[in-house]
Amino acid sequence: MDWKTASSYYETRLSDALNIQRHALSLANLPQAQVPTKLIETLIQEAEPTRRQLERLQKREFRIAVVGLEKAGKSTFVNAWLECDLLPAKGGRCTFTTTQIYSVANESEQRLEVQAKTEAEFTNLLTELEKANAKEDLNTIHANQATLQQVRREGDRIFPFTRLEDIKELLKKYVADERYAHAVLEARLYTNKLAQAEGIVFYDVPGLDSGLAKHVDEAQEMLSDCDAVILVQRFTSLREKELEIIKFTELGDKNVTVADKLFVFLSRIDSIASPEALETHIQEASQDWSKRANLPSQRLVSGSAGAYLILNNIAGAQTKLEIGDPNIITAHLQRLTGITDAEILKTNATGIPAIKDKIFNYINHERVNILKKRCEASVNKIISTSEEIYHVVCQKHPENTEEAKLFAENNRRVLFTEWWNQKWLSIKADLQQYYDEYISRNTLGNLTTDSLPKIEKFRQKYLQVVNSEMQKLREETLQKKDTIFLANSNPEFDRMKANFAWRDDLYIDITRVLSTIAHELALELKNEGLKLVEYMTTLLWGSDQVKARLIENSEAYFLSKLENSLSVLFLRFARPVAEVLIRGPVNSDTRNKIVKSLGVDIEIVDNYYTGLEPGYRFLKRYVKYGADLLFNPETRQKVLGVTEVTLSKSGMTESIVPQEAVTFEVETDINAFEEYLCAAIFDAASFESYCVQELKGLVDSFRDKQGTWTGVAMNEWLQGNPLLLAEVPRSLQATECDLEVSERLRQLSIALNRSS
Repeated sequence: MDWKTASSYYETRLSDALNIQRHALSLANLPQAQVPTKLIETLIQEAEPTRRQLERLQKREFRIAVVGLEKAGKSTFVNAWLECDLLPAKGGRCTFTTTQIYSVANESEQRLEVQAKTEAEFTNLLTELEKANAKEDLNTIHANQATLQQVRREGDRIFPFTRLEDIKELLKKYVADERYAHAVLEARLYTNKLAQAEGIVFYDVPGLDSGLAKHVDEAQEMLSDCDAVILVQRFTSLREKELEIIKFTELGDKNVTVADKLFVFLSRIDSIASPEALETHIQEASQDWSKRANLPSQRLVSGSAGAYLILNNIAGAQTKLEIGDPNIITAHLQRLTGITDAEILKTNATGIPAIKDKIFNYINHERVNILKKRCEASVNKIISTSEEIYHVVCQKHPENTEEAKLFAENNRRVLFTEWWNQKWLSIKADLQQYYDEYISRNTLGNLTTDSLPKIEKFRQKYLQVVNSEMQKLREETLQKKDTIFLANSNPEFDRMKANFAWRDDLYIDITRVLSTIAHELALELKNEGLKLVEYMTTLLWGSDQVKARLIENSEAYFLSKLENSLSVLFLRFARPVAEVLIRGPVNSDTRNKIVKSLGVDIEIVDNYYTGLEPGYRFLKRYVKYGADLLFNPETRQKVLGVTEVTLSKSGMTESIVPQEAVTFEVETDINAFEEYLCAAIFDAASFESYCVQELKGLVDSFRDKQGTWTGVAMNEWLQGNPLLLAEVPRSLQATECDLEVSERLRQLSIALNRSS
């Protein structure tokens, strides 16, 4: 495969590899892809040299770096190569900027391009010189501000030419004349004298030991982006800065060794005193390079570029001053090399034809294999690393987007279920704590009315309703009293008849009061139940499904159910008390018959009485004696064994006015009924247990519906409930499946398949 074919082939290969690298890196950079960092680093490291090689191939450039220390003879070497004493060469620094020499086929393409520094680049140069304490350079720049400003103002310039000699002074001006060169970024020389092969580029860079970081940076950049290196070396052993050349070359091209592309020109041998010293010089250099870079001796050529220019009548005046008299040079080289033929001496002894032959042989025969070695290593590394990334990712993410969507959705549901199972435990714990603090008696201590547990608040509500309703009852029944009394005075007041008539009417009102109390209690319990449901709703992020699942049918139905249940409980104990206290007067046959018909039921209330009045301690006893048991000292002494009266006397049991006696008796029985409602019926009817039962029933119902709430939680999550999303892990917060990994995986797969 020739170079042109190889260049085209590997341009395609490298382009494909970089396309694969781009897709692989795009995939690997996704955190959710979970690609090992080592693979990512490998991709990044391989991309840069591959990209540089591709750019050279696209430009059809084969770059040869000519490097060395200051005054090693790099410019003289290039002049000898071009067979024109073109680049400046003198005792002091003669190259201030990089000179690039391009090979062109046609004479008409020859030109010199000068790229001037921008103001920012010139300012950076001044800053660098100040850091390096390069006072001489700074003084030179200061002294030549006008000419340097002129170069920057003129900007980039192009100078066509036919003969290299035509642009010698221009090149010297922009590369070596300190009045102008500090303002030049780089000079590009296009000539047909460089090489027969098109695209060859020589880079002549200022010496690494110039003291300027700029020159070191230029050398490192050039060495990392070249195809071959010619080191012009003056001394036997490598200097510190020359060792950097090896390091920079290795860093820039890890797939090709230094020995694969390095050539060494042992320059200025005409300055060596004897043949023995020359032989020692060459041997020591060869051994040093073999040790340092495993460089074969065939890659070393000794000679003198200056002598080549002198002996071939190419040298300019400055070079003649630097090198010396041609006759002396000829005699000295004959003595060093043993070559007596003048024609052979001016070629072979100088080493220039030999180094050119080696370079041209490398260009014509070896560089294709080196290109293959360099490119195949990069391509294989990129592809193998990309394939490894593909296999790592596809183990967890399908390539097909529909499968990826299903996979991601299933995975997210599993992860959500795992999260929910833990959350459910937390919800149950929160609910239990709420129940203990606000519903049951478990935490009852020194609490205010507002902070009482629901059970205690329910009792308080009951007492408020009883007091309120009984007060209304008294007001209403007293308003009816006069009418009832008048209706039972025909023509004289009939005490017994009026008493029965009033009690019949009163019993109807008390029945209504009992229903009202049951209704108010049911309403209170319903409200407390709804508050509990509201709290449980907050546990499930405000989902309207909680109330719908716990309160069946409607709130009205829920209230009706509670009211019916409370009425049954209430009337079970309150109605018998109302029967014996209200239906018939004290000592009447009616009252006695009711007591007898109730049997032991009348005694059940006694077990729950918590009041302080001994007259109420036993309901049957109060029913028998009535008001006398409360206000008559003799009766109290006889029945209760106490004489003091603890209640205020609102009337007299032996009033001479029949109407007042009836009123006193009825009012006393009403008071007794209220006392039993407040101090016995609540506990007897087990309202507290019922309240606990209902509220705990809601809690138990909530806890028993874990499966229901699992579905509710899933729905709220899928519908994007913000309260729920704020609690779940970040990976579960996205409302849509992340298909980016699968999409990039698919693109990488396509790129890999195309390159196979």
